[in-house]
Amino acid sequence: MARATVADARLSHVVGLGVAVAILGFGVLGPTLGTVDRTVQVVLAVFASTLVLWIAKPVPYTVSSLLCVVLLYALGVTDTFAAAVSGFASTLVFFFVVLLLVGRSVANVDLDDWVASRLISASDTPRRSVRRLSVMVLLLAFVLPSGLARGVTFMPIIDRINASFGAAGDSQFRRLAYYVIGHLNPVASLALMTGGSMAIATAELVNASVRPLTWVEWALYMAPTTVLLFVCCTVAGALHYEVPDEGLAATSEGHAGSEAAPEPLGRDQKLVFAGLGGAIVMWIVGSFVGIPTLVPAVLVVTLFALPGVGIIDSTDVRAINWGIIFLVGAMLSLLDVMRGVGAFDLVVEAFGVVVPVGAPDAVVVAVVFAVAVLVRGTFSSVSASFVVLFPVVLEGLAATDVTPLYVSFGLTTILMAATFLPFNNPAVLVAYERGPLDAADVFRLGLLTLSCAVLVVVLGWTVYWPFVDGVVAL
Repeated sequence: MARATVADARLSHVVGLGVAVAILGFGVLGPTLGTVDRTVQVVLAVFASTLVLWIAKPVPYTVSSLLCVVLLYALGVTDTFAAAVSGFASTLVFFFVVLLLVGRSVANVDLDDWVASRLISASDTPRRSVRRLSVMVLLLAFVLPSGLARGVTFMPIIDRINASFGAAGDSQFRRLAYYVIGHLNPVASLALMTGGSMAIATAELVNASVRPLTWVEWALYMAPTTVLLFVCCTVAGALHYEVPDEGLAATSEGHAGSEAAPEPLGRDQKLVFAGLGGAIVMWIVGSFVGIPTLVPAVLVVTLFALPGVGIIDSTDVRAINWGIIFLVGAMLSLLDVMRGVGAFDLVVEAFGVVVPVGAPDAVVVAVVFAVAVLVRGTFSSVSASFVVLFPVVLEGLAATDVTPLYVSFGLTTILMAATFLPFNNPAVLVAYERGPLDAADVFRLGLLTLSCAVLVVVLGWTVYWPFVDGVVAL
């Protein structure tokens, strides 16, 4: 089985590399298609071939991203190399780096585990334990900007509670808990602008393409809808799995673990807790006085890295997922170049072919979002899929009367919820590998989450977001 998996991966890599080379070769060396400008054709060829490399991953993201920007310069699309790498100067790239370091600081001092172990008790009934788990995951999303870190923190706690009930490894409690920590845990990150990579990517692209958006405005628009989605999915999951509410015979190990006296916060944990609290305060104040969102995060990371503090060091910097950082920088560079040469005109024309002529705006949005969900299924990173799809969707809907800001919020919510395969989201993948859910469960739960997300987006689009518009305008 393992050999077959490795062989399939190698075949996927070879096929992906071959398709990428064929697309690039035809776009650069082949005849010009119709009335398409030659430069536009080359740019689209670089974009399409790079997209295939990102999906098939025959080479690391870092390598394919570097190849992308070098090709833009080497093929004469840009006059200077600086223009080809313009996206790397975006605050989004640096914000990703800083927030990843903030997430590592929380994990380094075990602050997440300290908080979680005190709010999840093994002495509860299964249903009450799921409720407390859900509340804790949602609350921790406001502090720890990493869904994967939260997932890894809670999985041993879930297993310990399940064992204390004397329940089987595939119990209904454990299945529901792994759904919460896998599918729903990343969704909770959308509540705040600084809640995770997806929220950060959305906020920065909205700032660049729609309008400036403050930290407080993001919270007003997205926190209530995110909490509503999280609660709806948790309730739907509980109805699906029918977790019992009666107490089960707990093992002595479970009782011992739940009755142990809690250890007080250590010095480093207090410092990280205070630093994160200070950053949140600065983000709120900065929304009113004009402090850039990047500044508080950089100050906190600098504090944690000072001599004598040492919560963050060089090993944390090396451990950052630089591949996704380079992917974001390369994608932003591509978007700048595509806008500069007018490549998005073809995108708008392509949407005209897909969307029915004269269709109402609601139908157009539904069709475009459905296509985006299908494309999302090929990505292993939801933030990467959003960076790629957002400008295309925005351009495709430019001819309609829909509000671009609502498109941004709706798309990020839908894409975050659309997890049908384990590899579509790192938190789901880890939960799938360590938990009781199989691939069919992941797919069904993905449909459940997406269905709830569609209802919440419709409610937000038609009722809540217009209400916030009025509040913000005051």
